[in-house]
Amino acid sequence: MRGVCVAIAAIGIGLPTLAHSDGLPMMDRDKPVQCAKDTDGHTWRIQCDHTTKVCLYASNDELDSEGGHAKPLERAKDCSFEPIDRPALVAAGYTFTAGRADAPHGWTRDDRGRVFQVNFDLHNRIYFGAAYTPKKILENPLESTRTSLDFGLLILDIKQDRTMHRIRLVEGGVHLEPFSAELVLAHYDMSHRFLDPLLRITTFVGEPQRHDLTFNLGMWTEVGGLELHRTARGNAQLWKHATAEVTLDVWQSSDLKSYARLRTGLGLEGQHDEVTGYHSALVAQSAFEIDTVLDDDGFHNLRIEVEHELPRYFVEMGETGKLAQRMRARIQYEAIVLAINDQPLSLKLAMGGEKRDDIPGLPNQWAFVMDAGLRFSLWAPPRSRL
Repeated sequence: MRGVCVAIAAIGIGLPTLAHSDGLPMMDRDKPVQCAKDTDGHTWRIQCDHTTKVCLYASNDELDSEGGHAKPLERAKDCSFEPIDRPALVAAGYTFTAGRADAPHGWTRDDRGRVFQVNFDLHNRIYFGAAYTPKKILENPLESTRTSLDFGLLILDIKQDRTMHRIRLVEGGVHLEPFSAELVLAHYDMSHRFLDPLLRITTFVGEPQRHDLTFNLGMWTEVGGLELHRTARGNAQLWKHATAEVTLDVWQSSDLKSYARLRTGLGLEGQHDEVTGYHSALVAQSAFEIDTVLDDDGFHNLRIEVEHELPRYFVEMGETGKLAQRMRARIQYEAIVLAINDQPLSLKLAMGGEKRDDIPGLPNQWAFVMDAGLRFSLWAPPRSRL
């Protein structure tokens, strides 16, 4: 045991260099780590790779700016205190190299042992944001002053085998000048990867080949949707009571986090304004959407939506009659720029266009919106391993 202490004390001599080094190798979280104390009572972590014959060593404490021991490491796995015969290992061809202690998946450490998150899942989070959102109407291009707020109380993706469940609770936004707001109380959709193809096509031109045609069907639902608008006829409310749609994923990533899909279905809604009162409608809806994470660490996220809705009212709605129309297209890019206490702050850039004649008093013309703002996530865990 005395030899162990001498060996560890010798390792500790290199500590000042360790405290100011960059790019030190990191211990593997999935492999065992041994601990031992030096003659000063400080604990050191050692992990040996018997294939490469390299032993990494690092302090079991965070270090201060001067290289002194500050406090125990955070988020480090437990280590076992076992004898380490360094002379025997060196004689066997092992080398001892300064490194960094292990960290959980999605986290890393700097050269002082301080842990921080470097992988974020923006499909699992709580967020709020603010943005500058100029709105351009073709007939009035000078009308552009607009700010907005957006929020999501809970965004959650739950994967079970070959099925991804997506839950969104209390998500929406508020726009100012002119005022409008939208809110969805609860959203749920589900994607599934089917193993058995619907059609198996075999081609015999050249070498026989089999081609599978798989229909990855799912579902998409929302309840408690609300839109508020200030129009030339006063205030209008659009209540989207419930919507149910069938989805077809034309592309899925291996982890089901990213997808491209078609969806179509029906919804029930009601509209109220200060002139015509309340009117109900049955809505035929269809959309194409892409939602994809562009990198493994979750820093770059892209979403594209093209939607078409046809509300059919049970009574006449003035100039539009019983049938109205809503068309919308939007592309959004969101990138994490920094983190505060391991909670990411992301930059959101978006643009889109909308044309609708379902709300009397709103202009029946194309309006184009750009959106640049920041979102702060109060909770965003690391992306799951593939």
